[in-house]
Amino acid sequence: MGLEDYFHLYLSTVIWALLLPLVFYLPERLAPAEEGQPRAKRIVNLVYTPVAIAIIFLLQALFGPVYSLALTSSGGGLLSKFISEQRGLAGQLIFAVAFAVVWDIWQYWVHRLQHTNNFLWQTHKFHHTDTALNSTTQARHHALHNLPVLIGYLPIILLFGPQQPHFVAAFLMFRLWGFVNHANVRFNFGPLTPVVAGPQWHRIHHSIQTQHLNRNFATFFPFIDILFGTYYAPQKGEYPPTGSPEGQTGDLREATVAPLLAWNKMARLQVGKLRAMRRQRQGL
Repeated sequence: MGLEDYFHLYLSTVIWALLLPLVFYLPERLAPAEEGQPRAKRIVNLVYTPVAIAIIFLLQALFGPVYSLALTSSGGGLLSKFISEQRGLAGQLIFAVAFAVVWDIWQYWVHRLQHTNNFLWQTHKFHHTDTALNSTTQARHHALHNLPVLIGYLPIILLFGPQQPHFVAAFLMFRLWGFVNHANVRFNFGPLTPVVAGPQWHRIHHSIQTQHLNRNFATFFPFIDILFGTYYAPQKGEYPPTGSPEGQTGDLREATVAPLLAWNKMARLQVGKLRAMRRQRQGL
């Protein structure tokens, strides 16, 4: 793909990312999970969106040669040796569902590590500083958030190779569903909640209430959380307040240098501990 094509793809992605919040704005106004959200927070997210997408595109370009090498080393992906490119509606549907389940299991563990590992949490917590959770929150990620995601994507590349779901399925999964999950609407999938992620279920993940911490990590399929013991079933009418459990507000510092400052502090603490241990040994 040439530079001009890459730029056009970037522009189309940005346009979709700015248009979709307009689609969700009406239901968010008519049936909000949280009323009276400051409009300024939504505007900040929309302004940040082209920057976030540009960072993703840049990192993907940097990781492209690594992925190409992985494809070459695996002979075009492990599954390509057993499964040819799917044709026909049934074949494409089965492949799309299989891809989505495998992708979501992989995403679940990356996401869970970003919450439970203090080093990785520094790259992810900016996403959770939004106290007015809405459809625009889906793009609110620190630049460094994407590094563990792209590094961890290698197993998916090695497994599926260049095979991707049909563009309609890919659009639903990777462009639309982030808006669905983060939408500020009073909506759930009822008895299908353990099967299909939705706004109420994912809002629990962003909750600041103690009983909701480190719950509901999946993107598409809540049964993955059931499988690994992190599922929380929202109660009727349960739409908790959202934000960072540590109380950050998501200011410019959090969006830029905060992870680096946190890592520096962590490193200095470790150095201090090592020096203290060395002094103890010398004292003995």
